[in-house]
Amino acid sequence: MKNIYFINKHMEKIYMDLRQLRYFKTIIEEGTITGAARKLHISQPPLSSQMHLLEKELGTSLFERGARQVTPTEAGSRLYRYALEMLDLEMAAREEISTLKTGHQGVLRLGLVSSGGHRKLYHLLKRYEDRYPHIQIKVVEGNSYELLEKLRKGKIDISLLRSPFSTYGLEMVVLDKSPMGVGFPKPWKEEVFLKDLGDRPLILYRRWEKIILGECEKEKFRPNVYCVADDARTCREWAEAGLGLALAPMSVLQESSRLSVGILKEDALFSTLCLARRKGNGESQSGRLLFRMAREMEGAADYPERM
Repeated sequence: MKNIYFINKHMEKIYMDLRQLRYFKTIIEEGTITGAARKLHISQPPLSSQMHLLEKELGTSLFERGARQVTPTEAGSRLYRYALEMLDLEMAAREEISTLKTGHQGVLRLGLVSSGGHRKLYHLLKRYEDRYPHIQIKVVEGNSYELLEKLRKGKIDISLLRSPFSTYGLEMVVLDKSPMGVGFPKPWKEEVFLKDLGDRPLILYRRWEKIILGECEKEKFRPNVYCVADDARTCREWAEAGLGLALAPMSVLQESSRLSVGILKEDALFSTLCLARRKGNGESQSGRLLFRMAREMEGAADYPERM
């Protein structure tokens, strides 16, 4: 059954079905028609036939067929990315619908930023579990940029994110505001300005790199940046190893028993932990319930377009 179609640049409808996309994805990942047929538990001729039909429908070749292996053409590589997204959405829909019987049941796909462990979140999830015990939670972990992309593409229902990030198209509940801090291997100051750090080697949290460097420029201070890490916990761990001073959210640094932590006093250096969802009507019931509960706990508020 042809259940997906696209409009190409010539305003022609291009049809394909999810079975073809699943076949196509498996061929790309296995590297051979034979290997894909074996994995899909079908014979090779009907698999090849379906791929020829797909290529005919799209009007382009999707594979470079070698003696031992098939590799994607440029068109095949692009289709593969779309196929992954569509098949992920299909799986999410099947999982939620299969568990949705009556009342508040289903699956909540929750994005969780790696440094997002927080008592308010745990308290919220405990209340959610008590009120809706038949909703299953599937956690997807990553950094805020990865989770934002998944949220906007509908791969997750709701996500915990840490600022800074663009809030365009999102609704949010703020769970925590935490100043940025400095983690020292030895006791030092409780309150610190960036210029106080002198020429000490600094370990920066990448998501705050531009903002920190901008503040340094305002203060006419040139920092000694030793390392820039994608994860705030990496900053903390490197500082614990004595490799430099970690500049990261206080909530992350205070988890360490081996660091002395000082607050950065620059006004721009505050990190916000938010529960975010997409604006509009595309959200799952389970996501709406969690977001409503979070607003009840924290109170509704309006937030700027960039945090």
